[in-house]
Amino acid sequence: MTRREFLTALAGLALIGIGGYPFIRRWLLASTEELSLPAKPTVPWNGRTRSFQFDIRSGEVNLGNGTRFTGYLINQQFPGPEIHVTEGDRVQVTVKNGLDKPLTVHWHGVNVPNPMDGVPGITQNPILPGQQFTYDFVASPSGTRWYHSHVYELDEIPNGLFGPLIIHSTSTEPYTSDREETLIFSTWGYSTTPGNLPTYGMMGGMGSGMGMGSGMMKSASPNLTYLVNGKVPSALNGIPIPPGAKLRLRLINASATESFLLQADHTNLLITHTDGNPLLKPQAVSELYMAPAERYDVILTPNQSGTWYLRSTLVGQDSIRIPFITQGQVSPSLVASVPAWSYLNLAAANGVLPPADHIFQLTLSGGMMGSSQWTINGASYPNSVPLRVRKGERIRIEMFNMSMMEHPMHLHGHTFQVTSFNGRILGSPLLKDTVDVLPMQRCTIDFMANNPGNWFFHCHNLQHMMGGLATVVEYQDYPLPHVDKWM
Repeated sequence: MTRREFLTALAGLALIGIGGYPFIRRWLLASTEELSLPAKPTVPWNGRTRSFQFDIRSGEVNLGNGTRFTGYLINQQFPGPEIHVTEGDRVQVTVKNGLDKPLTVHWHGVNVPNPMDGVPGITQNPILPGQQFTYDFVASPSGTRWYHSHVYELDEIPNGLFGPLIIHSTSTEPYTSDREETLIFSTWGYSTTPGNLPTYGMMGGMGSGMGMGSGMMKSASPNLTYLVNGKVPSALNGIPIPPGAKLRLRLINASATESFLLQADHTNLLITHTDGNPLLKPQAVSELYMAPAERYDVILTPNQSGTWYLRSTLVGQDSIRIPFITQGQVSPSLVASVPAWSYLNLAAANGVLPPADHIFQLTLSGGMMGSSQWTINGASYPNSVPLRVRKGERIRIEMFNMSMMEHPMHLHGHTFQVTSFNGRILGSPLLKDTVDVLPMQRCTIDFMANNPGNWFFHCHNLQHMMGGLATVVEYQDYPLPHVDKWM
């Protein structure tokens, strides 16, 4: 049976949870704030066109510590160039494939038209060696976005096919800063053959624990090299920040498997944006847990002179120390006692969830006894049941992570709101495109079905995705995709 026949046979069936899990319903306490989901996927074109060319070739990469390898370069850069555009710009990126293997480019967090989403077998055919393809879309929504390959991801992303995409807002930023820097975190050292799972091991992204917020500490995976902006942190130049200045950091986790737990020396982090979307109120936190594919904008103010660091405190990530240099007199102040970052920092005391037109219940599972197979409702992609929606519907997805590893779930083509986490409803808008569901925890997201197409919905731990933890949100009356498992 082909997948198209499989989809046709199941098109009229409703999704059900596995094991009788009591999923969240509207009787739970909820937000009293008005839901702020966008009514349209993008803004109108402003009349300006920005054109770029990606010339992708193999080339030598120097990590700054004497390690050199042959990686994948975009315009001779590792990682790819940082692109800056303005919301409403028409963006045209011509990708020339000079490698000996196929590739695509996915514009992560950008609500592009479906044919521009860069998912092979769902939205386009891969760009074959020697070929080129032009991506064409209106830049929206504003914020910290990024791009990466979506073919043979465990090979192509860590080895260089990724980079920042910053979409500047046309309105005044809600939180002011004196300057900004982009820090893109990644990991290198996966041993993989294109099209196959890595030989590096199935424990990637798990370490010795279940993730922060689950009551257990998580440690880093072994045998990986941690990079920031394509270099080992010890090779980075200190980032200058004068006394009293506010530095905006755009933090991007481009790691294929790893999360980071970030703390700054003698000062707190002020979170202003999640996945590029502004918070209703900034959140001062003592530490920030950032799962794969998540982005956070934070503001730092120095509380000491000299050299100080932003560092990851997970066991095994001691090398992640990003230096900052403050020259001049700083009068240290008492660091306020604030909580660590959690989605539950935005939990509400009362209210009701707004009604949804369609509710899907998903159980995320797999990975037992070292298995590389991962499932949604008991099936691995491409045999997982698609989520069939209609344009204009308000969609709710209720997830239960019935495994011992975290799953950063990413929805293509849409901005969603995290409406509840672990049975508690969030009372302040938390707009994202990637939500980290911790082991044995629950999460509910809502989105507006406003961007017709076939949209990949998957775990952004790329080992889990390759092992089958994925499905497709399919709009009715939109042509069904042909599915080739290029991942």
